[in-house]
Amino acid sequence: RKHHYSSIALCHKQKQYNQRSASTIIAAISIMPKHEAAASLAPSKSAKAAKKTAENEELTPYDSYFAKLDAAKRKDPKILGPMLIRGIPDSNDSDDEVEAEDDEDDEEEKDTSKYTAEQMSILRYVLITQKRNDRLDEMRAFILGDQADHGMMMFNTSFSHEVQGGFYDFKSSLYAKAKTPANKFDLLYAYTYHLKEYDVWMHDNEGGMEGMVKDLASMWKRLLKNDDEKLGIDAEYTRPGVVQLLEDFKELVESAYSEPPFKFKFQ
Repeated sequence: RKHHYSSIALCHKQKQYNQRSASTIIAAISIMPKHEAAASLAPSKSAKAAKKTAENEELTPYDSYFAKLDAAKRKDPKILGPMLIRGIPDSNDSDDEVEAEDDEDDEEEKDTSKYTAEQMSILRYVLITQKRNDRLDEMRAFILGDQADHGMMMFNTSFSHEVQGGFYDFKSSLYAKAKTPANKFDLLYAYTYHLKEYDVWMHDNEGGMEGMVKDLASMWKRLLKNDDEKLGIDAEYTRPGVVQLLEDFKELVESAYSEPPFKFKFQ
């Protein structure tokens, strides 16, 4: 299952994924082949931004943001593309997010000039390397098990047992064997992303999972004490992006009923 990273997407509709029923959750991210990724990160909007500059026209906050994001990607050949963590809330409903604009048809329908610099500053991305992408694929399969390749998935209480047991295997084996902070980051990011994406375990469990949540937070707290160079990440996009992911995870898991309550103190 491939993942597609687009530098022109505005949102991931993360709220919607969190609210889907267990029987209809499917994979939401995909990446194109590596040889196509570089070309995909030079979308028509970037071309339009360049044209505006050439014509001495003022860039819109939207054009400026994505031109800068595209430049960050091009600066490092290891980057496949940006992975959206947080989109722009719809002005009509704070619980919804703007539809992702993935093709020319959507581009023509959306007036991107309306977005302000303040709105654009809300966006959060994690820049994805090939290694980071590989870990995303591996951790999805690790968490979902036999269901990973199914188009339709079914979840019940047994899934929470699998997640709980799998976490301690992950911590003591896979994570422990990742010797460098950079390798640990890629692995823990991928694991946490999918743990949040397939969140049924938070709501349908028989208790006893608060220790897992506490341990996961402690792992992140220790790891993020490393500087960006050791983690192999950039300061402008990936660190703020992963912090946003963890804040969203914290809000989600701590809002789920648990006795004792879930606590995710990653900072």
